[in-house]
Amino acid sequence: MTKLMLLTVLGLFSGLASLSAQHVISGNVRNSATGEAVPAVSVKAKNTPYGDYTNDQGNFRFTLHAALPVTLVISSIGYASKEMEVTGAGPLNITLDPASILGNEVVVSASRHVQRKIESPVTIERIDNKDIINSAQTNYYNMLQGLKGVDITTSSLTFTTVTTRGFNTSGNTNFTQIVDGMDNQAPGLNFPLGASIGLTELDVDNLEVLSGASSALYGSRGLNGTLVMTGKDPFKYQGLSFQVTQGVNHVKKGKGNDPMGPSPYYDWTLRWAYKVNDKLAFKINAQYTLAKDWLATDTSNTNSPGTRYTDPNYNGVNSYGSKTSVDINPFLQAALAQDPSLAPIIDPLLAKPSNYVARTGYPEYGYLSNEAKLLKLNAEIRYKIRPRLEAIVSGTYGSGNAVYSNDTRYALTGYKISQYRAELRSEQWFLRAYTSKENSGNTIIASPTMQLLNEAWKPSFNPATMDGWYPQYTGALLQALATGSSLDNAHWAARQFADQGRPEAGSAAFNRLKDSIAGLPTSQGGTLFLDRSRLYNTEFQYNFTKLIPWVELIAGLNYRLYRLDSKGTLFPDTDGPIDVAEYSAYAHLSKKLIQNKLRLGAAFRYDKNTLFDKPRITTRVSAVQEIAKEHFLRFSYQNAYSFPSNIQSLQSTLVDYNSYASGGSARLLYGEYQFDKYPPYLLSSVAAYQQTNDPSKLERFSPRDIKPQSVDAFELGYSGLFARRVLVDVLGYYSTWKNFIGYVNVANTPGTDDITAFKERSKYISYNIAYNGAEKVNTYGYAASVSVDLSRNFMAKANFSSDFLRNRNNSQINNFNTPNWKFNVEFGNTGFGKQQAFSFNTSLRYRPAYFYAIGFASGTIDANVVLDAQVSYKLAKARSRIKIGATNLTNKYYYTGFGSPGIGGVYYATFAYNVF
Repeated sequence: MTKLMLLTVLGLFSGLASLSAQHVISGNVRNSATGEAVPAVSVKAKNTPYGDYTNDQGNFRFTLHAALPVTLVISSIGYASKEMEVTGAGPLNITLDPASILGNEVVVSASRHVQRKIESPVTIERIDNKDIINSAQTNYYNMLQGLKGVDITTSSLTFTTVTTRGFNTSGNTNFTQIVDGMDNQAPGLNFPLGASIGLTELDVDNLEVLSGASSALYGSRGLNGTLVMTGKDPFKYQGLSFQVTQGVNHVKKGKGNDPMGPSPYYDWTLRWAYKVNDKLAFKINAQYTLAKDWLATDTSNTNSPGTRYTDPNYNGVNSYGSKTSVDINPFLQAALAQDPSLAPIIDPLLAKPSNYVARTGYPEYGYLSNEAKLLKLNAEIRYKIRPRLEAIVSGTYGSGNAVYSNDTRYALTGYKISQYRAELRSEQWFLRAYTSKENSGNTIIASPTMQLLNEAWKPSFNPATMDGWYPQYTGALLQALATGSSLDNAHWAARQFADQGRPEAGSAAFNRLKDSIAGLPTSQGGTLFLDRSRLYNTEFQYNFTKLIPWVELIAGLNYRLYRLDSKGTLFPDTDGPIDVAEYSAYAHLSKKLIQNKLRLGAAFRYDKNTLFDKPRITTRVSAVQEIAKEHFLRFSYQNAYSFPSNIQSLQSTLVDYNSYASGGSARLLYGEYQFDKYPPYLLSSVAAYQQTNDPSKLERFSPRDIKPQSVDAFELGYSGLFARRVLVDVLGYYSTWKNFIGYVNVANTPGTDDITAFKERSKYISYNIAYNGAEKVNTYGYAASVSVDLSRNFMAKANFSSDFLRNRNNSQINNFNTPNWKFNVEFGNTGFGKQQAFSFNTSLRYRPAYFYAIGFASGTIDANVVLDAQVSYKLAKARSRIKIGATNLTNKYYYTGFGSPGIGGVYYATFAYNVF
């Protein structure tokens, strides 16, 4: 009986085993032209969830829980897809034929689902990892400036801001940056952090840039565009890779007003990804960059056309401390009262309503640290709970030094930011939660630090002793004039006398004073800000297409909490952190009609921000018509709303002595600043009053509580592929902005209504306030690009774009900082010569002169032509590559923002191992 039961059980298990047949499918994939292994190739069993990706040696292996025969689908970007039938066990040797990718690129961010780029309903640009490998840029983030319609502002080597459609400034809060599904913004200040905590150089799968408003899918921060960055899947991209770049910048001292000489540039990157088995894989990334930063050295006078030698009130764009400016007429009058015999000298000076003199400022070099440093670390684990359900946990950390331009120059020293994510993802849905944490480190606010340092070593005026820098200046001025000096020479001699004992930049005395000021929080009279803000986000999305087959429907929910924590140094949070919550729901529908020649789409998004009473609804409708094979017309309309960012609502940041960058909420205007008691005046009118003593020059400003802005955006475009070799894209757009948020400079006199307080800098406060303009603002433009596959791996690209702003509110600083037109050209080859071992790439960017306005200065950016180039050689047997290249090959310094540094050439050599 026992034997019979045992035989029965064995038979049962044998039957179950036959029902769940298992077969190990393995093999190798190689390039048919070169014989090299091809990594990251998708090998999948057709109509099943089973498959694998080739590793860095071209090998694949997976377990198939299905009966043979089975058809394998083999595909990879840059190769023709292939299908083959497998009927039995044994390793497979597969070759793939290289193929043009023109017209076959796929994107996700345009509609939150996979589609061909050529069929996208909106303008979208794409960079993949193969583009990065062949680029001349030292980092992938700088490649974005070569895309159609993209503008950048480079504040330092490690801090670059990207935007589209003209609104270009450092720290743009209306441009969204998404990294592996996580919003990459600073939790407190809300602007994207560029490459500071983005993907490392070797972990980029692709970048997608949505031009113009993208709020319907990515939230209210996306009015000026969205950048979506996707990292490499450790199941797909496996193995150990590293890249070492060493170079030099500042190659010619004095060129472009650069005070430095040749300096080393280092960048080291490592990536290790390992697939433990069919269910588990992980990756580890690290990147370290170290160099001497570019320097901002603009000596243009913001107060007059004069120079430091001819204008006693000289304040250079990048001169720090010289914003302290005092009318010396009271000191002249005191001198005349003491000694009436000085009347022949003093009376001509007093004939002017005012005689303003600025303290002597310090240049950036020797003051702000120019050690650019960036460390990025990332780790990720992926576990396949089922073939179509994956769990992901990741952590990313960034730390370094950078200099950021906005209302002044900020030296971010030892800043830290981290992001942590947990996600469940299936083919139809995902649930993602993440948090971002920031630590502003030892940040120096350039201008007020030097104003306070000047006061520390010698006060401008000490009422107790009746002495100080200005009394000494006035006495020396009169003495020089009495001995026959010209007025200009007398002013210069007076400055030299008053500056006696002034510590030299970089000296021990200078650093001691600087550190004592910069180490004290702004809330305690210093210039240190303490940003420890956090962001918490949870998002759920579901694709209903399988449940509702007659329409493609994607819907999602999002909750976000900003916890602003600056200890009163950035926000009015002295009494504790401020919580700002956002609630969102979105949906995207699309449907193909007319024999699948027409695709209609609609997107809706509901957003609520707890700082504002009413929610806002954003809509987008689109249509894509295939007018001929591989030729598509697209049209889209979006009515998008944007809640003011945290800085546009609540920021109250010291940027100069008695001067603040300010949000526009009633909480600040009437609570903190008491504008209802002490009314504000336009700062330009205050300056006019100071120069003329005419009270009629003063112009009142009537602030209102800031509210959301909106834009109605239309776009019409065409994309077409000719003869499978030429890809053309053309577009035009027109947008109307309502309640447009810009900035205005005002001042008031807290504690008094006496307007004569405007004559003494210590008695009035100035503010750069965010507010809604009354006028509708229109932006419009057009762009075109062409990519040509010249065969034999040669590729040529060119693009042109144009952006315009009209009906601007003249009282606003609108941050529309872009030339009316610009173009980029690129030519390269990804493999030629024996075994296609050689490659090269060249690119040229041209920008005509244009006007640029930022919080602390404005002026013209000169026209520039920038040439980048590289040549590479592949060591196939060693799976390595050597690259020699240069960015800004001619070393002609150029600028991307007023008051930002001049950018010279970087000349480098790179060794890369197992980079694919």
